[in-house]
Amino acid sequence: MNINLNNEDIDIMKTNFARIASYFYKGVTVNDALREAIMNSIQANATNICIDFQFVYEKTLDGEESNLGNLNKLIIEDNGDGLTRQNIDAFLEVATEHKKNIGGKGLGRISFLNLASTVKVESVSNEKKSVEFDFTFKTDENDIKISNCNDEQHSYTKIYLSDLNLKHPKTQVVSCVNFVKEKFNLMLFLKQQETQKKISIKFLVNGRLFDEVRSNDICCFKTINHINNNCEFLIYAFKNKEKQGVRIYYCANNIQVKPVVISETFHTEYVFAITSNFFDEKANAERTQIDFQSNDKLAQVDMLLATPNNNFEKELKDICLDVIHNCEPNIKEDNQKRLGKLEEKYGYINFNDIDVNSLEFNEKNIIDSYRNRINQKEDRLAMLLDKPDISADELVCEVIEQNKHELAKYIFHRDLVAKKGLSLTNSNENEDVLHNLFFPQKTSVVVDDKTENNKNHLYQSCVWLLDDKFMSYTYTASDITIKKINTEIGSNDFDCTSEKRPDLFILYNSPEESELLKDVVLIEFKKGNIDYKEKTSAIDQVDEYKEKLKKIVSNINNFYCYIICDFKADDVDIERVMTNRAFTKVFSNNGCMYYGYLPGSKTHVTFVSSNSIFADAVARNKTFLNILKGKNNN
Repeated sequence: MNINLNNEDIDIMKTNFARIASYFYKGVTVNDALREAIMNSIQANATNICIDFQFVYEKTLDGEESNLGNLNKLIIEDNGDGLTRQNIDAFLEVATEHKKNIGGKGLGRISFLNLASTVKVESVSNEKKSVEFDFTFKTDENDIKISNCNDEQHSYTKIYLSDLNLKHPKTQVVSCVNFVKEKFNLMLFLKQQETQKKISIKFLVNGRLFDEVRSNDICCFKTINHINNNCEFLIYAFKNKEKQGVRIYYCANNIQVKPVVISETFHTEYVFAITSNFFDEKANAERTQIDFQSNDKLAQVDMLLATPNNNFEKELKDICLDVIHNCEPNIKEDNQKRLGKLEEKYGYINFNDIDVNSLEFNEKNIIDSYRNRINQKEDRLAMLLDKPDISADELVCEVIEQNKHELAKYIFHRDLVAKKGLSLTNSNENEDVLHNLFFPQKTSVVVDDKTENNKNHLYQSCVWLLDDKFMSYTYTASDITIKKINTEIGSNDFDCTSEKRPDLFILYNSPEESELLKDVVLIEFKKGNIDYKEKTSAIDQVDEYKEKLKKIVSNINNFYCYIICDFKADDVDIERVMTNRAFTKVFSNNGCMYYGYLPGSKTHVTFVSSNSIFADAVARNKTFLNILKGKNNN
């Protein structure tokens, strides 16, 4: 069934204000009412707006007024055009043509009715008519008192909102002031540019001045005229060092409509207000959005309107960004420093595609974006595994992509340990620190032991600092007696009673019961404050340990001993001892080491400074990370 309504039918349709209020205006706040009232005042050409917050203060036990008051009444007054015949019609009717023309829905005033139990309006219009009425959901023209007034009476409008219904009656006036500044600063500025009249909003508390917002205090530091395809744009630039972020606002009829957020975190706030007749024509009735593709105008009207080309938004954005770059010449340098800090924390991430010239540089967004990409790749891999017909090539490619991230992350975290180790040199306490770094003391691990104590042994070990191959161990004993080592991996044929405790003993390649050849690693840590004789005596010490341990471990293929202590490459005493023992001096990335082979016990011995170990580990990690991230090692 089709129903046709003519204009007369539409005009007489009734609107249920109370129902609209219950649907759309729940939880009304003081700021909602202020936004509506101030908007109406500005659109009524007011230059002086006064908002009086009326508080009722509680009494203390001694009868004095407390500092805590409940907001009970709002009085909003302006010196605008007042309630003319047209304004009165708009006040009592929803979505009038008048409201549409000035950028409004005609619904906001309903917030008054939800906020206050009593709403009273009085006004003198520029038509020299005095108007008074109580505003309710049922108010109509018959309830309005209109009378003539003398020619000397200035126009004004005054709204009383009494017996406020507030969840939080102890409203903070300062928060209301900040809200008004946030919402209306641009509008006040643009309105002053249009009318060349200053606008003031005063905030009173029980009749006393609390604060004031003035349009002439809102200063733009740069104005730019831009023409695109005969369409004129006027750009106003504002700067506030007390706030953050970069935003561009397309403004229609002095109202900020379309926000373009460039950055939420830029260290200084830059706001750009762009006005144009084109925006005025393309904004919707409520001035909440701009439709650049709208065809609701007659074709001949569109022909009269200068229309920019399709690139105009990019042009406007680039102009605004150029303003900021001219004001902030150190953006690239600052972003490079911030990127450097990111690389220190997240060195496994490839930051090559980050634009250090961008105002949108945001550390959190960069990391979140990377993690999202990794998660998407992981999800894709999981989905591919559900496909029975997936090709080997496709699966391998996805696995490689995922492994690059995981491996880079693992290597980077190892690098953190190695770099921390570089700071431990030349310390008297280094022996215990280094020992625990490689492997926790008083700990032994049998890899095939399923007890709770041995679950995390792989994560406790940093023996990769010496060589990655040592991570494939089958047994480790850290500061454990040779006697206990024998009970854990030895045979019953050898009754060992030695209480000697090698700093770190590692059996890798094969478990002891295996008939295969095995490799053994023995590590000794020495304090940094001992003399060269005690440091070099460790060579004989490890040789002694080796003789006892080879009775426990059969089929030893190689026996590697490392003596780790602090010494310098130019230490002549250590060099003399090592030369006499036929050790070879080898320079590393930072310092040196001495290598020798003891033919009698068939033992490989490396005498090395802790500084060299960590420096070499850092160099290896750097090379590995650069390969994973596709960087040149130079």
